[in-house]
Amino acid sequence: MYYGKNPALCLFDYSVHEDRANQFYLAIRKYYPGLKDEPLEPSYAGIRPKIFGPEEGPTDFVVQGEETHGISSLVNLFGIELPGLTFSMAIVEHIAAKLLK
Repeated sequence: MYYGKNPALCLFDYSVHEDRANQFYLAIRKYYPGLKDEPLEPSYAGIRPKIFGPEEGPTDFVVQGEETHGISSLVNLFGIELPGLTFSMAIVEHIAAKLLK
């Protein structure tokens, strides 16, 4: 593994291969059998940046439900780091309330 400023020297391949989408559908349908073919699309892979920009105030984490992406019974959790674990029970209660509406 290379740690440095030149990403070309990194030994990990973070490229996204669209031809592997079927493998993702098969894996996800094991726990979410109602997943349709359209919702997944290739995106970023690798180390995730912070979820706020230089002109924005810090955001601890983001919770997205059906009102954001239109898929019932799916809740996305982004940017939860160590401080978020402190609030994990409150996060679970928030998510449960979203799903039980």
